Amino acid sequence: MLLPVLLCCGGAVVGVPAVWFFGETAKASRGAASPAAAANIYLEALSYDNDAGLLPVLDDDQGDELPKQWRAYRAEMRRGGTKPSKLGIVVVGTRETGRNRAVVTAEVYPVWWSTDGRATSLHGERKPWLFTVREAKGWQIEQVDP
Repeated sequence: MLLPVLLCCGGAVVGVPAVWFFGETAKASRGAASPAAAANIYLEALSYDNDAGLLPVLDDDQGDELPKQWRAYRAEMRRGGTKPSKLGIVVVGTRETGRNRAVVTAEVYPVWWSTDGRATSLHGERKPWLFTVREAKGWQIEQVDP
């Protein structure tokens, strides 16, 4: 009689975390709700140097290439004299290029903040970035062309 009770209790202790883990893993590979959202997640992660939530919007078929590219962009932002406080992001448009495929165009620019008694900001030149995305259980980035 005691063994079934222990198995049930042990099953809940092991089963509930396992169900949660597999549910979170499934969510992690879903991608973004739209092509523009995928590009925005990528750029926000780049802007704030926080890759949490980045992997779900990167195409799994690209292997480690896209995360390496993201890290290289982050390293470039840290390099030099006065690094930007953040990136300004304007998603200009989305163009469908075929079944379950799209290209997102975003304008990206550096922003520097100064707090010398009052908050002021300086914006750099806007540069176009293109994101090639595909839909497979959510929108995922296949290629980034800054």
